[in-house]
Amino acid sequence: MTHSGQHHRPGRVVAFAAASALLLLTAGACSSAPRNPPAATASTAPRPSGDSPTAEHKALVTTFYDQVLIKVNPDAIDEYVGPTYRQHNPTVADGPDDFRRLVTGLKANAPNRHNTVQRVIAQGDFVLLHTRSQNPPGPDVALTDIFRVTDGKVSEHWDTIQPAPAKTASGSDMFATLSQPPVSDSQSASSTASTERLVRSYFTSLNTNKDLTAIDRYVASSLYEHDPKLASGSAALKSAYASRFTEVPQSSASSPLFITEGELAAVRYHYQSHAADRGQAVTEIFRVQDGKIVERWTVSQPVPAQSANSNTMF
Repeated sequence: MTHSGQHHRPGRVVAFAAASALLLLTAGACSSAPRNPPAATASTAPRPSGDSPTAEHKALVTTFYDQVLIKVNPDAIDEYVGPTYRQHNPTVADGPDDFRRLVTGLKANAPNRHNTVQRVIAQGDFVLLHTRSQNPPGPDVALTDIFRVTDGKVSEHWDTIQPAPAKTASGSDMFATLSQPPVSDSQSASSTASTERLVRSYFTSLNTNKDLTAIDRYVASSLYEHDPKLASGSAALKSAYASRFTEVPQSSASSPLFITEGELAAVRYHYQSHAADRGQAVTEIFRVQDGKIVERWTVSQPVPAQSANSNTMF
């Protein structure tokens, strides 16, 4: 579990992914005056709307990402981004203008940058992209970006950003899919509902109730692990959580945002070791098969002391 800090454990979703990676590696890119962010509360966590056209939103966001951030075309921003766009990346101000400045500078500031989307999860009006950003000679960066779509435009954005080490405890990188068969693009509503129930129960039992037996009930013993500091297998995960609960008994995971599609589910939340800790923005992604979590990816980012917007990271 790679929450940075003295006792951080499990977990780790720019104005969007490519720009976030650039911002992480080139501090001070945002021209907006920083401010102290307000504290996040559990009530701020949004929830996907089941009535929204998921497939349409997934297509819009993936096309937007390709046009604006892979092809680096700032002129496409007006087509995809709403004028009241709300930003939760702490280095970027609200509205499309700051984002446009970042995209305009991408080619000059990161000419070797290449982003590869590893997986996309969409539910209701939310779309999550899990991305590998490569910018030689610097380290790879793991990104999760969550976009909210309103009235056919990208209206809100959250992200989580973490440098990806060359080696991990499990021997696998932070991005690959190791479980088989490959994830299908055709996901049924029933499989989505089943996965969501399981992951919500697992998250609440483990993080709210601090019930270690949730790992026995919901995680396969042969778990494929992509957290850089954890070996594969449920035993390593259980040991890490047991250490956390002993060492930092006041730790909490609040403001969760769940996004589920078929076998894949993601939860982004605010991890704190104690009430005064600014904490971490954490995204965990799970693959569920036959009633068990069989694979787990994480991205984690410290919450900074100041922000260019007043929305918090959550």
